[in-house]
Amino acid sequence: MRFVLALVTFVVAAALIAFGIAQRTVLKPADHVTVSASAPADARYIVIPGSVLKAHPGVQRLHLAGSGTAFAAYGRTADVTAWLSGQRYATVRLAADGTPQPASVRTAPVVAGLRGGHPDPNGSDLWIDQQRAAGGLDWTVNLPAGLSLLVASDGTAPAPSTVSVSWPVRVATPLATPMIVVGSVLALLGLLLYIWALVHLRRRRGPRRKPPQRMPKPPAPPKYRPNRPAVVAAPKGRRSVRRFSALTVGVATGAVLLTGCQGPLAAAPAPTATSTTKLEPVTPAAVTEQQANRIVASAATVEHQADGTLTASTLGARFAGPALTLRTALYAVKKKAKATPLPETIPVTGGDTRVVLPEATQAWPRTLFAVVTAPAAAKRAPVALTLVQATPRDPYRVQYETALVPRVTLPLLPSALLGAARLKPDTGLLEVAPGALAADYGLLLRQSHAPIAQEFDTADDPLLKKVGEAAKAQVVKSLGSTAKITFHDVLPDPATVVAMATADSGALVSVPLQETWTVKPTKSGVKVKPSGATAILAKTTSTTKGIASTYGYQLLFSVPPAGSKEPVRLLGYAQGLISAKEL
Repeated sequence: MRFVLALVTFVVAAALIAFGIAQRTVLKPADHVTVSASAPADARYIVIPGSVLKAHPGVQRLHLAGSGTAFAAYGRTADVTAWLSGQRYATVRLAADGTPQPASVRTAPVVAGLRGGHPDPNGSDLWIDQQRAAGGLDWTVNLPAGLSLLVASDGTAPAPSTVSVSWPVRVATPLATPMIVVGSVLALLGLLLYIWALVHLRRRRGPRRKPPQRMPKPPAPPKYRPNRPAVVAAPKGRRSVRRFSALTVGVATGAVLLTGCQGPLAAAPAPTATSTTKLEPVTPAAVTEQQANRIVASAATVEHQADGTLTASTLGARFAGPALTLRTALYAVKKKAKATPLPETIPVTGGDTRVVLPEATQAWPRTLFAVVTAPAAAKRAPVALTLVQATPRDPYRVQYETALVPRVTLPLLPSALLGAARLKPDTGLLEVAPGALAADYGLLLRQSHAPIAQEFDTADDPLLKKVGEAAKAQVVKSLGSTAKITFHDVLPDPATVVAMATADSGALVSVPLQETWTVKPTKSGVKVKPSGATAILAKTTSTTKGIASTYGYQLLFSVPPAGSKEPVRLLGYAQGLISAKEL
């Protein structure tokens, strides 16, 4: 019987251990769930919405396979749809039970200015991140519901033929370890039972002798124990009265507490619901800090390449507006006058993007403000950039690039996560409307004591000292009586003025200004002889008609809110000759 018990124990132990191991191996369920998309063969773009990506918890593993280039990027769902303006694309769908459904093909709403063609999504500034590979692509991401994935090739070829998304599944085998442990214990117990059975068997086979019987002990006499009557003494005197009083008070207090639940205290009126304030949806910042750093780095690379070759066409990838105009003119001058200095450049290596302020919007155009500092050893002024994205498919281009003035302090700015609102040029929320800054400052450059001067901080303005009224007086004096000079401002289109709201209710305002200096001879036969950059751009070294030279200014101001006693301060600027011609 002992051997049978040991054998049964061994069998049970083996079964438990085997089943516990099987739960972790052959019987273990799949550790992931996969959804495969089936899209039309000619689909150039496939969108995987955020609702599909969050159909299961955990990270999302994207798998793409095909014969050509596999491209994937993710961004805000609204941005993905805007980039696909007018394009047909397939959307991955899931049923209520999580099973994949045939992809629905639709056409994205048309955004103004974006029609036709099959654009390549690679490198768009709208993507928070992207991956690209030849043949196939595996990418693990963790995207919230507000983001979507865009799958494509190069816009011309069809999208990858195999598209699948998988999620990890937490597989729990809570009984595996207890089964293995219990099985191991039973195996040890079975071994002990087997040894016990062997020992018992050996004892049975040996000689058997009966031990001598012992004489029984006589019974012990019962012990006599007298019974004592139990006497309970009642308390007497004052102590008995105190105990009775305390008992009475305790009972009475308990009764009051119990019956008090129905008294006036329990009848206090329940709080009534107060009116709730409806929360308005917060408009997100147009780009993340990661996107902003990538955009600034790309602009810096383009600028350094163009500066090295003096090729203005290279700048078009990342520059536009006043920044492009100034550099294009200086390239033309520098090709013939090598000593001509160029404006400050964006640091490429060792620099640090200290300030990132994107516009909080979902529309276009979009604005991004950034300040980049050079390494300390370079001893260069920080560079402030104002970049604008005209349409969803356009890159952010530098409209204004200004060097910050020495010892300048930027106003308090909103966080990069929240972004800032772009104000209208004619807003009345500021001490000076952004659209009026160019005219006011242009007047200040000609008349330092004009009434408008009280609105500006003129004491710490280095540009006023460089090209202000005093500097212009020296130019007039140098011409003598043989020629005269006039100064005329060319005011900008209000649409080119960029005003970003600050945290102190003021604004950072980037504004262009063009100032034309016209020199004419006052006497017949007198020649005007331009030199330097003016002669190069005018393509003449002598004329009896006169010369019109136009200087371009890129100005960055800090404008206080309306009613403030603080002045308008010049934070940074860039200036140079942008054109010259014979009259």
